[in-house]
Amino acid sequence: MPEQKFINWAEEQLKGNASLTKENYGDQSKVFKLHAASGNYFLKIGAGLEKERERLEWLNGKLPVPKVVGFTKIDDKDALLLSAIEGKNLAALSKEWPAEKVVDKLVKALHQFHAIDAKNCPFGNFEADKVLVHSDACLPNFIFQDDNFSGYIDLGELIIANPELDFSAAIWSLQYNLGVGYGRMFLEKYGVENVTDEMVERLRLKYEDMQKEWGL
Repeated sequence: MPEQKFINWAEEQLKGNASLTKENYGDQSKVFKLHAASGNYFLKIGAGLEKERERLEWLNGKLPVPKVVGFTKIDDKDALLLSAIEGKNLAALSKEWPAEKVVDKLVKALHQFHAIDAKNCPFGNFEADKVLVHSDACLPNFIFQDDNFSGYIDLGELIIANPELDFSAAIWSLQYNLGVGYGRMFLEKYGVENVTDEMVERLRLKYEDMQKEWGL
């Protein structure tokens, strides 16, 4: 297994052997879930993971996010070892919960994220119309344990920006998982005024353009 050297490194950080399973993942990183005596962890292997490490360290204590256990570079790849946020993501829960409940949970989680004081955030320039944004606010990146919110994951693109950046991902993901109409419901429940179908479609297409830029 080409990732074995990273797995060996992770086990050294955890001070013992760990059983592991490969996770299906939407981005360009390879991800393994490690089950160790001290708990569950995720090992991400890929390029540019130092950005995520920096953002998670800044967010620690501000929001429920994974804790950084270790970071290393081997050859031309990064490895990031994180504590696990336990639970199911909203994409999986969209097959179990009523659609409006999924929308409500996403709205509440994004309100909490956008309310963080970002004046001293090093990842962008704070201005009056900007907030701290996740930058990939799709359903799989919000984790719940039963009905309770557990935390946010995949925060490597976090920046200070207009909240429309998160709205676009949320709308695309809701309509992909639930169907047309739920993007508009999301905006209205979030508190956006004068929502139109044209606004919803503009934001949805904005996320499609972002995916093309990422090579997805």
